[in-house]
Amino acid sequence: MAIAPPPNTEQSTKVREKSALKVSSYEQTATLVISLLVIFGTMFGGLAMVFFADKFGREKVVAIEFVPMEATSPTANGGFGTDPDPPGVEDGSELAEPNLTETLEAVETTTELLSDAVMSDSPVSEQSIQGTADEASKGSGVGDGRQPGPGNDGVIERVPRWERWKIRFEPQSAADFAKWLDQYKIRIGVLGRDNQVHVAFDFTTGALKTESAKPIDYSGWGQTLPADGPMPALTKDLARKAGTLQRGPIALLFYPREVEQLLYTLEKNHMEKSVYKKHDPNKIRETVFTVIQDRDGYKFEVIDQKYF
Repeated sequence: MAIAPPPNTEQSTKVREKSALKVSSYEQTATLVISLLVIFGTMFGGLAMVFFADKFGREKVVAIEFVPMEATSPTANGGFGTDPDPPGVEDGSELAEPNLTETLEAVETTTELLSDAVMSDSPVSEQSIQGTADEASKGSGVGDGRQPGPGNDGVIERVPRWERWKIRFEPQSAADFAKWLDQYKIRIGVLGRDNQVHVAFDFTTGALKTESAKPIDYSGWGQTLPADGPMPALTKDLARKAGTLQRGPIALLFYPREVEQLLYTLEKNHMEKSVYKKHDPNKIRETVFTVIQDRDGYKFEVIDQKYF
């Protein structure tokens, strides 16, 4: 009886290895490409959602247009000396017509002055002409008491915007207040006893900055006292931390031009939704803003508006 030879173990192992499933290089490449497409597609979709959400959710800021002043005095006819008085008795001699003798004497004096200049072949002295002009322009009036304007954008409103705007913010902590200041690039300024403005900014960067400047250098910034609530104490604390509060007792908030345009836009949109249906800053007595926290940090909202 023939006996079968024992199976070759080494040969059977090689057969099993050949029959096992293998991943080809093509399959590896295809898997990598599909994974990259899924990753980049997800990233693109997320960025698209953020982009369009920011476009449709943000308030469109408009430029501040010229506002003509109503036909009233700057104090609304309050009678504080801003309106010129009519001429009185003391101005009667200046308003009266000169008599014939005075007119002939003035002509004779002028003729002699010009004749001397022609005979001496020299021009008329500028000092003599200027002196004559100065004498002619003198008067006893004191004006209407109005001071020169700041010379900025020429916008004239019945109540200046930084006088009718009230900004109220009740942050949860001093850190939130500092974040709001840095988000809108708002600075804290102290009116110093040396007639300088000492400002502090960049409160959350770890490198707080300060500078001193002339008041005219900050005339283009909106300046307000901190509103009621925690804002006055927080403002003074940051000014004390910056070392500027020792310069003077009054600490103000200085708002840049971009914030002014944003507040003007919010005020305009709010009035257009009121009974007036049209924006007219001359009819606004007061606009109250609040600051609330949102996904982008902090934003302004109008909570109240009073009219004349």
